[in-house]
Amino acid sequence: MSDPSVEKLSTGEWSTERFRRHLRETGTPLVERVSADEVEVTFVDEPGDDTTVTLSVVIGPRIGFNPVGTEFAPVAGTPFRVLTLRTRSDLRFSYVFVRRGPTGEGEQVPDPFNPPPRFSECSVERFSGASVAVLPDAVPLPWLDRAEARPAPAMDSAVLASEFLGNERRVWVSMPPGEFADESALPFVIQLDGTPDHSAPSVRDALVEAGLIRPCAVVLVDQLGPRRYEELLCDPAFSRMLVEELLPWLHHRYPLARDPADVALAGESFGGLCAGWTALHHPTTFGNAILQSPSCGYHPGLTWGTGAGELLHRTPVPTLIADFLAAETAPIRVFHDVGELERSLTHSRWLDHVLTGKGYDTRYREFAGGHDYAWWRGLFADALLWCFPLRSGDGSRA
Repeated sequence: MSDPSVEKLSTGEWSTERFRRHLRETGTPLVERVSADEVEVTFVDEPGDDTTVTLSVVIGPRIGFNPVGTEFAPVAGTPFRVLTLRTRSDLRFSYVFVRRGPTGEGEQVPDPFNPPPRFSECSVERFSGASVAVLPDAVPLPWLDRAEARPAPAMDSAVLASEFLGNERRVWVSMPPGEFADESALPFVIQLDGTPDHSAPSVRDALVEAGLIRPCAVVLVDQLGPRRYEELLCDPAFSRMLVEELLPWLHHRYPLARDPADVALAGESFGGLCAGWTALHHPTTFGNAILQSPSCGYHPGLTWGTGAGELLHRTPVPTLIADFLAAETAPIRVFHDVGELERSLTHSRWLDHVLTGKGYDTRYREFAGGHDYAWWRGLFADALLWCFPLRSGDGSRA
């Protein structure tokens, strides 16, 4: 089955201009339901002559874009190429087109009929600038929708020099809407892999103005290119920098809470690994950890080669899981989400089993997608609702 509008284009019932207008009006990809829980999704490109097009999606074994492989087919007599896939109807996923000219070199581009949404640029370049497909039964992310429609919040920017790490990094701080006295003690979240265009401050503003969370500050911490892959991997020096350098620096400049119950450390992927590991080892500083698709299968000894040496391979328990197993239950709360279609799902379920068994106050959820900012940006709202709900009249959590 092909999309009805593509059929009309291919038979000449619609002109190319009529088809382009349809794409602008309806958006892409084009979606047709074929059963109660499946749809056919048609991607459309207009790449020019002598160019092949394939699709890559943030679902699959690769951390990043996974090639679908099948080339887009030309629609005879038109400049368009199309690819139709049958999928489950509840997916939300980032995707790009890969165009290859006569030289064979590939260029990764967003869908020209579905531009990347706001907040699509992120600190990990290979995830940036992607289009997002939202299929009809995908769980809605209303607070992300509201955040995308908001003006950019005010942001302070400064450079933090670390003696522990011997480097400098940019830190951005976004205060919540309203005026706050110097003696205020605002809850706050530190977001690893921060950028000035991160969605977190706008999501926070939408929730605060709706009266659903306490006013809280958002601190965005830059990661330094390749150093990210050292600092976020359960590195004691990086965690110490957060506790002994960043926190005093923040308290000197802003009216922020000192109660660990009002402080959250957040991250995605390796950032989620670091957030969980740091909170476990520094519970008197961080009372909340927000783990979005955390790389909790990480262990420094988990390297794989080939050949006979594999016969002697012994698999250690991943670092974050092993440390939670070994330690006394810490006074921290953990928000943890992960995609049903990402390879880290088994390790996330293992971690949740450990946290639940040890009596942690935890919120765990799985979403219909992969290792993908398309979900993380919106589910961050659920994390803030979990960490900083409005207090009831007696001062307890709502």
